[in-house]
Amino acid sequence: MQAYFKFIPLKFGVPFIGAVALIVQARNKIIASRSTDEHIDKTIVKDLVSDEDALAAKQEAKAEKKQRKADQKVKERLKAQRKKEANMQNNEGDDDDDADIDKFVKGSRGKAKSK
Repeated sequence: MQAYFKFIPLKFGVPFIGAVALIVQARNKIIASRSTDEHIDKTIVKDLVSDEDALAAKQEAKAEKKQRKADQKVKERLKAQRKKEANMQNNEGDDDDDADIDKFVKGSRGKAKSK
């Protein structure tokens, strides 16, 4: 210890040791703050990304619902059109049958009474 005081004077040694201690403490604080900043940044990024993902999922669900609704309308319209065509075909056939049945029911009695 005497060699230390003999080679490095006290007025230079104490400030040097204090400066080294301050540098070490500052370095440790910087490292600690960077690690928490990175953690905070990562959590902020995750939160932002999850919010954006939620919005994207919501918009996608809306678009999907809209598409399903449009498909349903098309199916209903096609179904109604097929039903209408089927009814028209049935009605055409029924008209002929009704006319034949009317003739059969009237028969010759309708003509005999009118004379």
